[in-house]
Amino acid sequence: MQRLEKLINQRSRQTGGMTVFTAILVLIVLTLMIFYAARVGLFEQRISANEVRQKVAFHAAEAAIDQGIEYLTANQDLLISSAAAAFPDGQGGTRDGWVAANKWSECTAGLVDDLDHPCGGGSPMPVGSFFYNDATTGFDIGDVIVPGTAPDSTARLTANICKVDLDDPDTCVDLGFDTGRGTYLILTLLGYGFSDCTDTTDVSTCQGRATVAKPLGKFQILGGTPTVPLVTKSVFPPNGTALVVPNPNGGGVGVPISAWVNNNNGYEDYQDGTLTTPLTCDQDADAILSSGTWNTCEMQEWYGREAVPAGTACDQPPGQCSCTNEESISYKIDGQTTILGIDIVIDPAFPCDLFHTFFKVADTEYTTVKSSFSQVLDDCSTLDATSSGLIWISGDTCNLNNATLGSPANPIVIVSAATSTRITGTVTIFGLVYIFDGEDAAAEFSGAGTGEIYGALIVDAAMDQFTGTVNVVYARDVLIKAADQGGYGVMSGGWRDFGLPELTW
Repeated sequence: MQRLEKLINQRSRQTGGMTVFTAILVLIVLTLMIFYAARVGLFEQRISANEVRQKVAFHAAEAAIDQGIEYLTANQDLLISSAAAAFPDGQGGTRDGWVAANKWSECTAGLVDDLDHPCGGGSPMPVGSFFYNDATTGFDIGDVIVPGTAPDSTARLTANICKVDLDDPDTCVDLGFDTGRGTYLILTLLGYGFSDCTDTTDVSTCQGRATVAKPLGKFQILGGTPTVPLVTKSVFPPNGTALVVPNPNGGGVGVPISAWVNNNNGYEDYQDGTLTTPLTCDQDADAILSSGTWNTCEMQEWYGREAVPAGTACDQPPGQCSCTNEESISYKIDGQTTILGIDIVIDPAFPCDLFHTFFKVADTEYTTVKSSFSQVLDDCSTLDATSSGLIWISGDTCNLNNATLGSPANPIVIVSAATSTRITGTVTIFGLVYIFDGEDAAAEFSGAGTGEIYGALIVDAAMDQFTGTVNVVYARDVLIKAADQGGYGVMSGGWRDFGLPELTW
């Protein structure tokens, strides 16, 4: 009996020891699991925090790019000019064109190989391109600071620019230029975003960083350079006095063209080889010859000299730039007798969609063109001697009154879609004036003032009373500069957030 009890006691002690061992083992495992879970949780928190930092920095970089694009859109006339002190700075002073001297530095072969320079990186810019480095104001690549999109974030923006000549599209050429035919710009914006910064003025205190590059290409608004000084689908002038100085080679070498006039009573539209229902064009406009006192004459006759003056405008005493009937190619005397030369083209195949002819977009889709203009205004009251670039006028009235608009170096392109566009004072315009009835079918052009347009006038609307005097003088160089103005669009496949230079800001 005693032996049996002894065996039972020994077995009980052994069972208790196993329980304690198992409990300790489970406790150790649970402890390890807790440590592991805590470590995993901390690691996940770090990953999540880094991801948030990266996303905030990325959005800051993209915000810098977007603000850069908005700047380009608002300053299109500024960007393509190398003119000095030619643009208002908004504070009563002037500023240079964006590609004026000392604002950009060339990407040399040595800089392209530098991984810490805007010209270098994993995908370097071409030798001969330029990086932003404004020596005139002291700005360098680290001074273009853009506010971040979140607290404690910031961004930096710089750019590379390449002027491409279509005759040699694989190279970049010198930026010291005023734009001309066949010249295009490729602008690469480089955005650097930073997040979780203790001091947003010192990016070395930031924990997150992201970089984005977006190349943009300049596109032309106009489908080409207008080659005729006066185009009208309506009568011109219903009365009053007008003089047109033609393109001396508008119809071929030595063949002057002053006006292209609508004489189309119907227009047959071919689509996919099928003849559709004839369209009805605007009124028969051979009435351009019906009234008023007007004439056309060669440039040397009007200027009174063999060469066009350096400033394009008439440099003779007031009233001296004119032509007698003996000097004119075409003219009308007292609204009665008409002498018609070869320079006025009265076209029975005049296009019904004149807007498409000049902008390569159907007039029903004009908003596509309008959205690319740097300024869209409700009237013309703010236009003055500092105005240039692409300006679209909507609203009720555009009064062009006692002002000089644009310049030979920085011409203006005005598309007036206002209900009424009027010349009511003495106005001198360098560039292109396009009167458009796409926003209001009743839009009209009229005036009682005195105007000189050095470039071209296109009347894609009705003509009302015109009791003043207007001179339209073809100016080839002005029109080339005007036509070369345009917007900027993102180049397909060019966006990237890798292979960018590691700049030290």
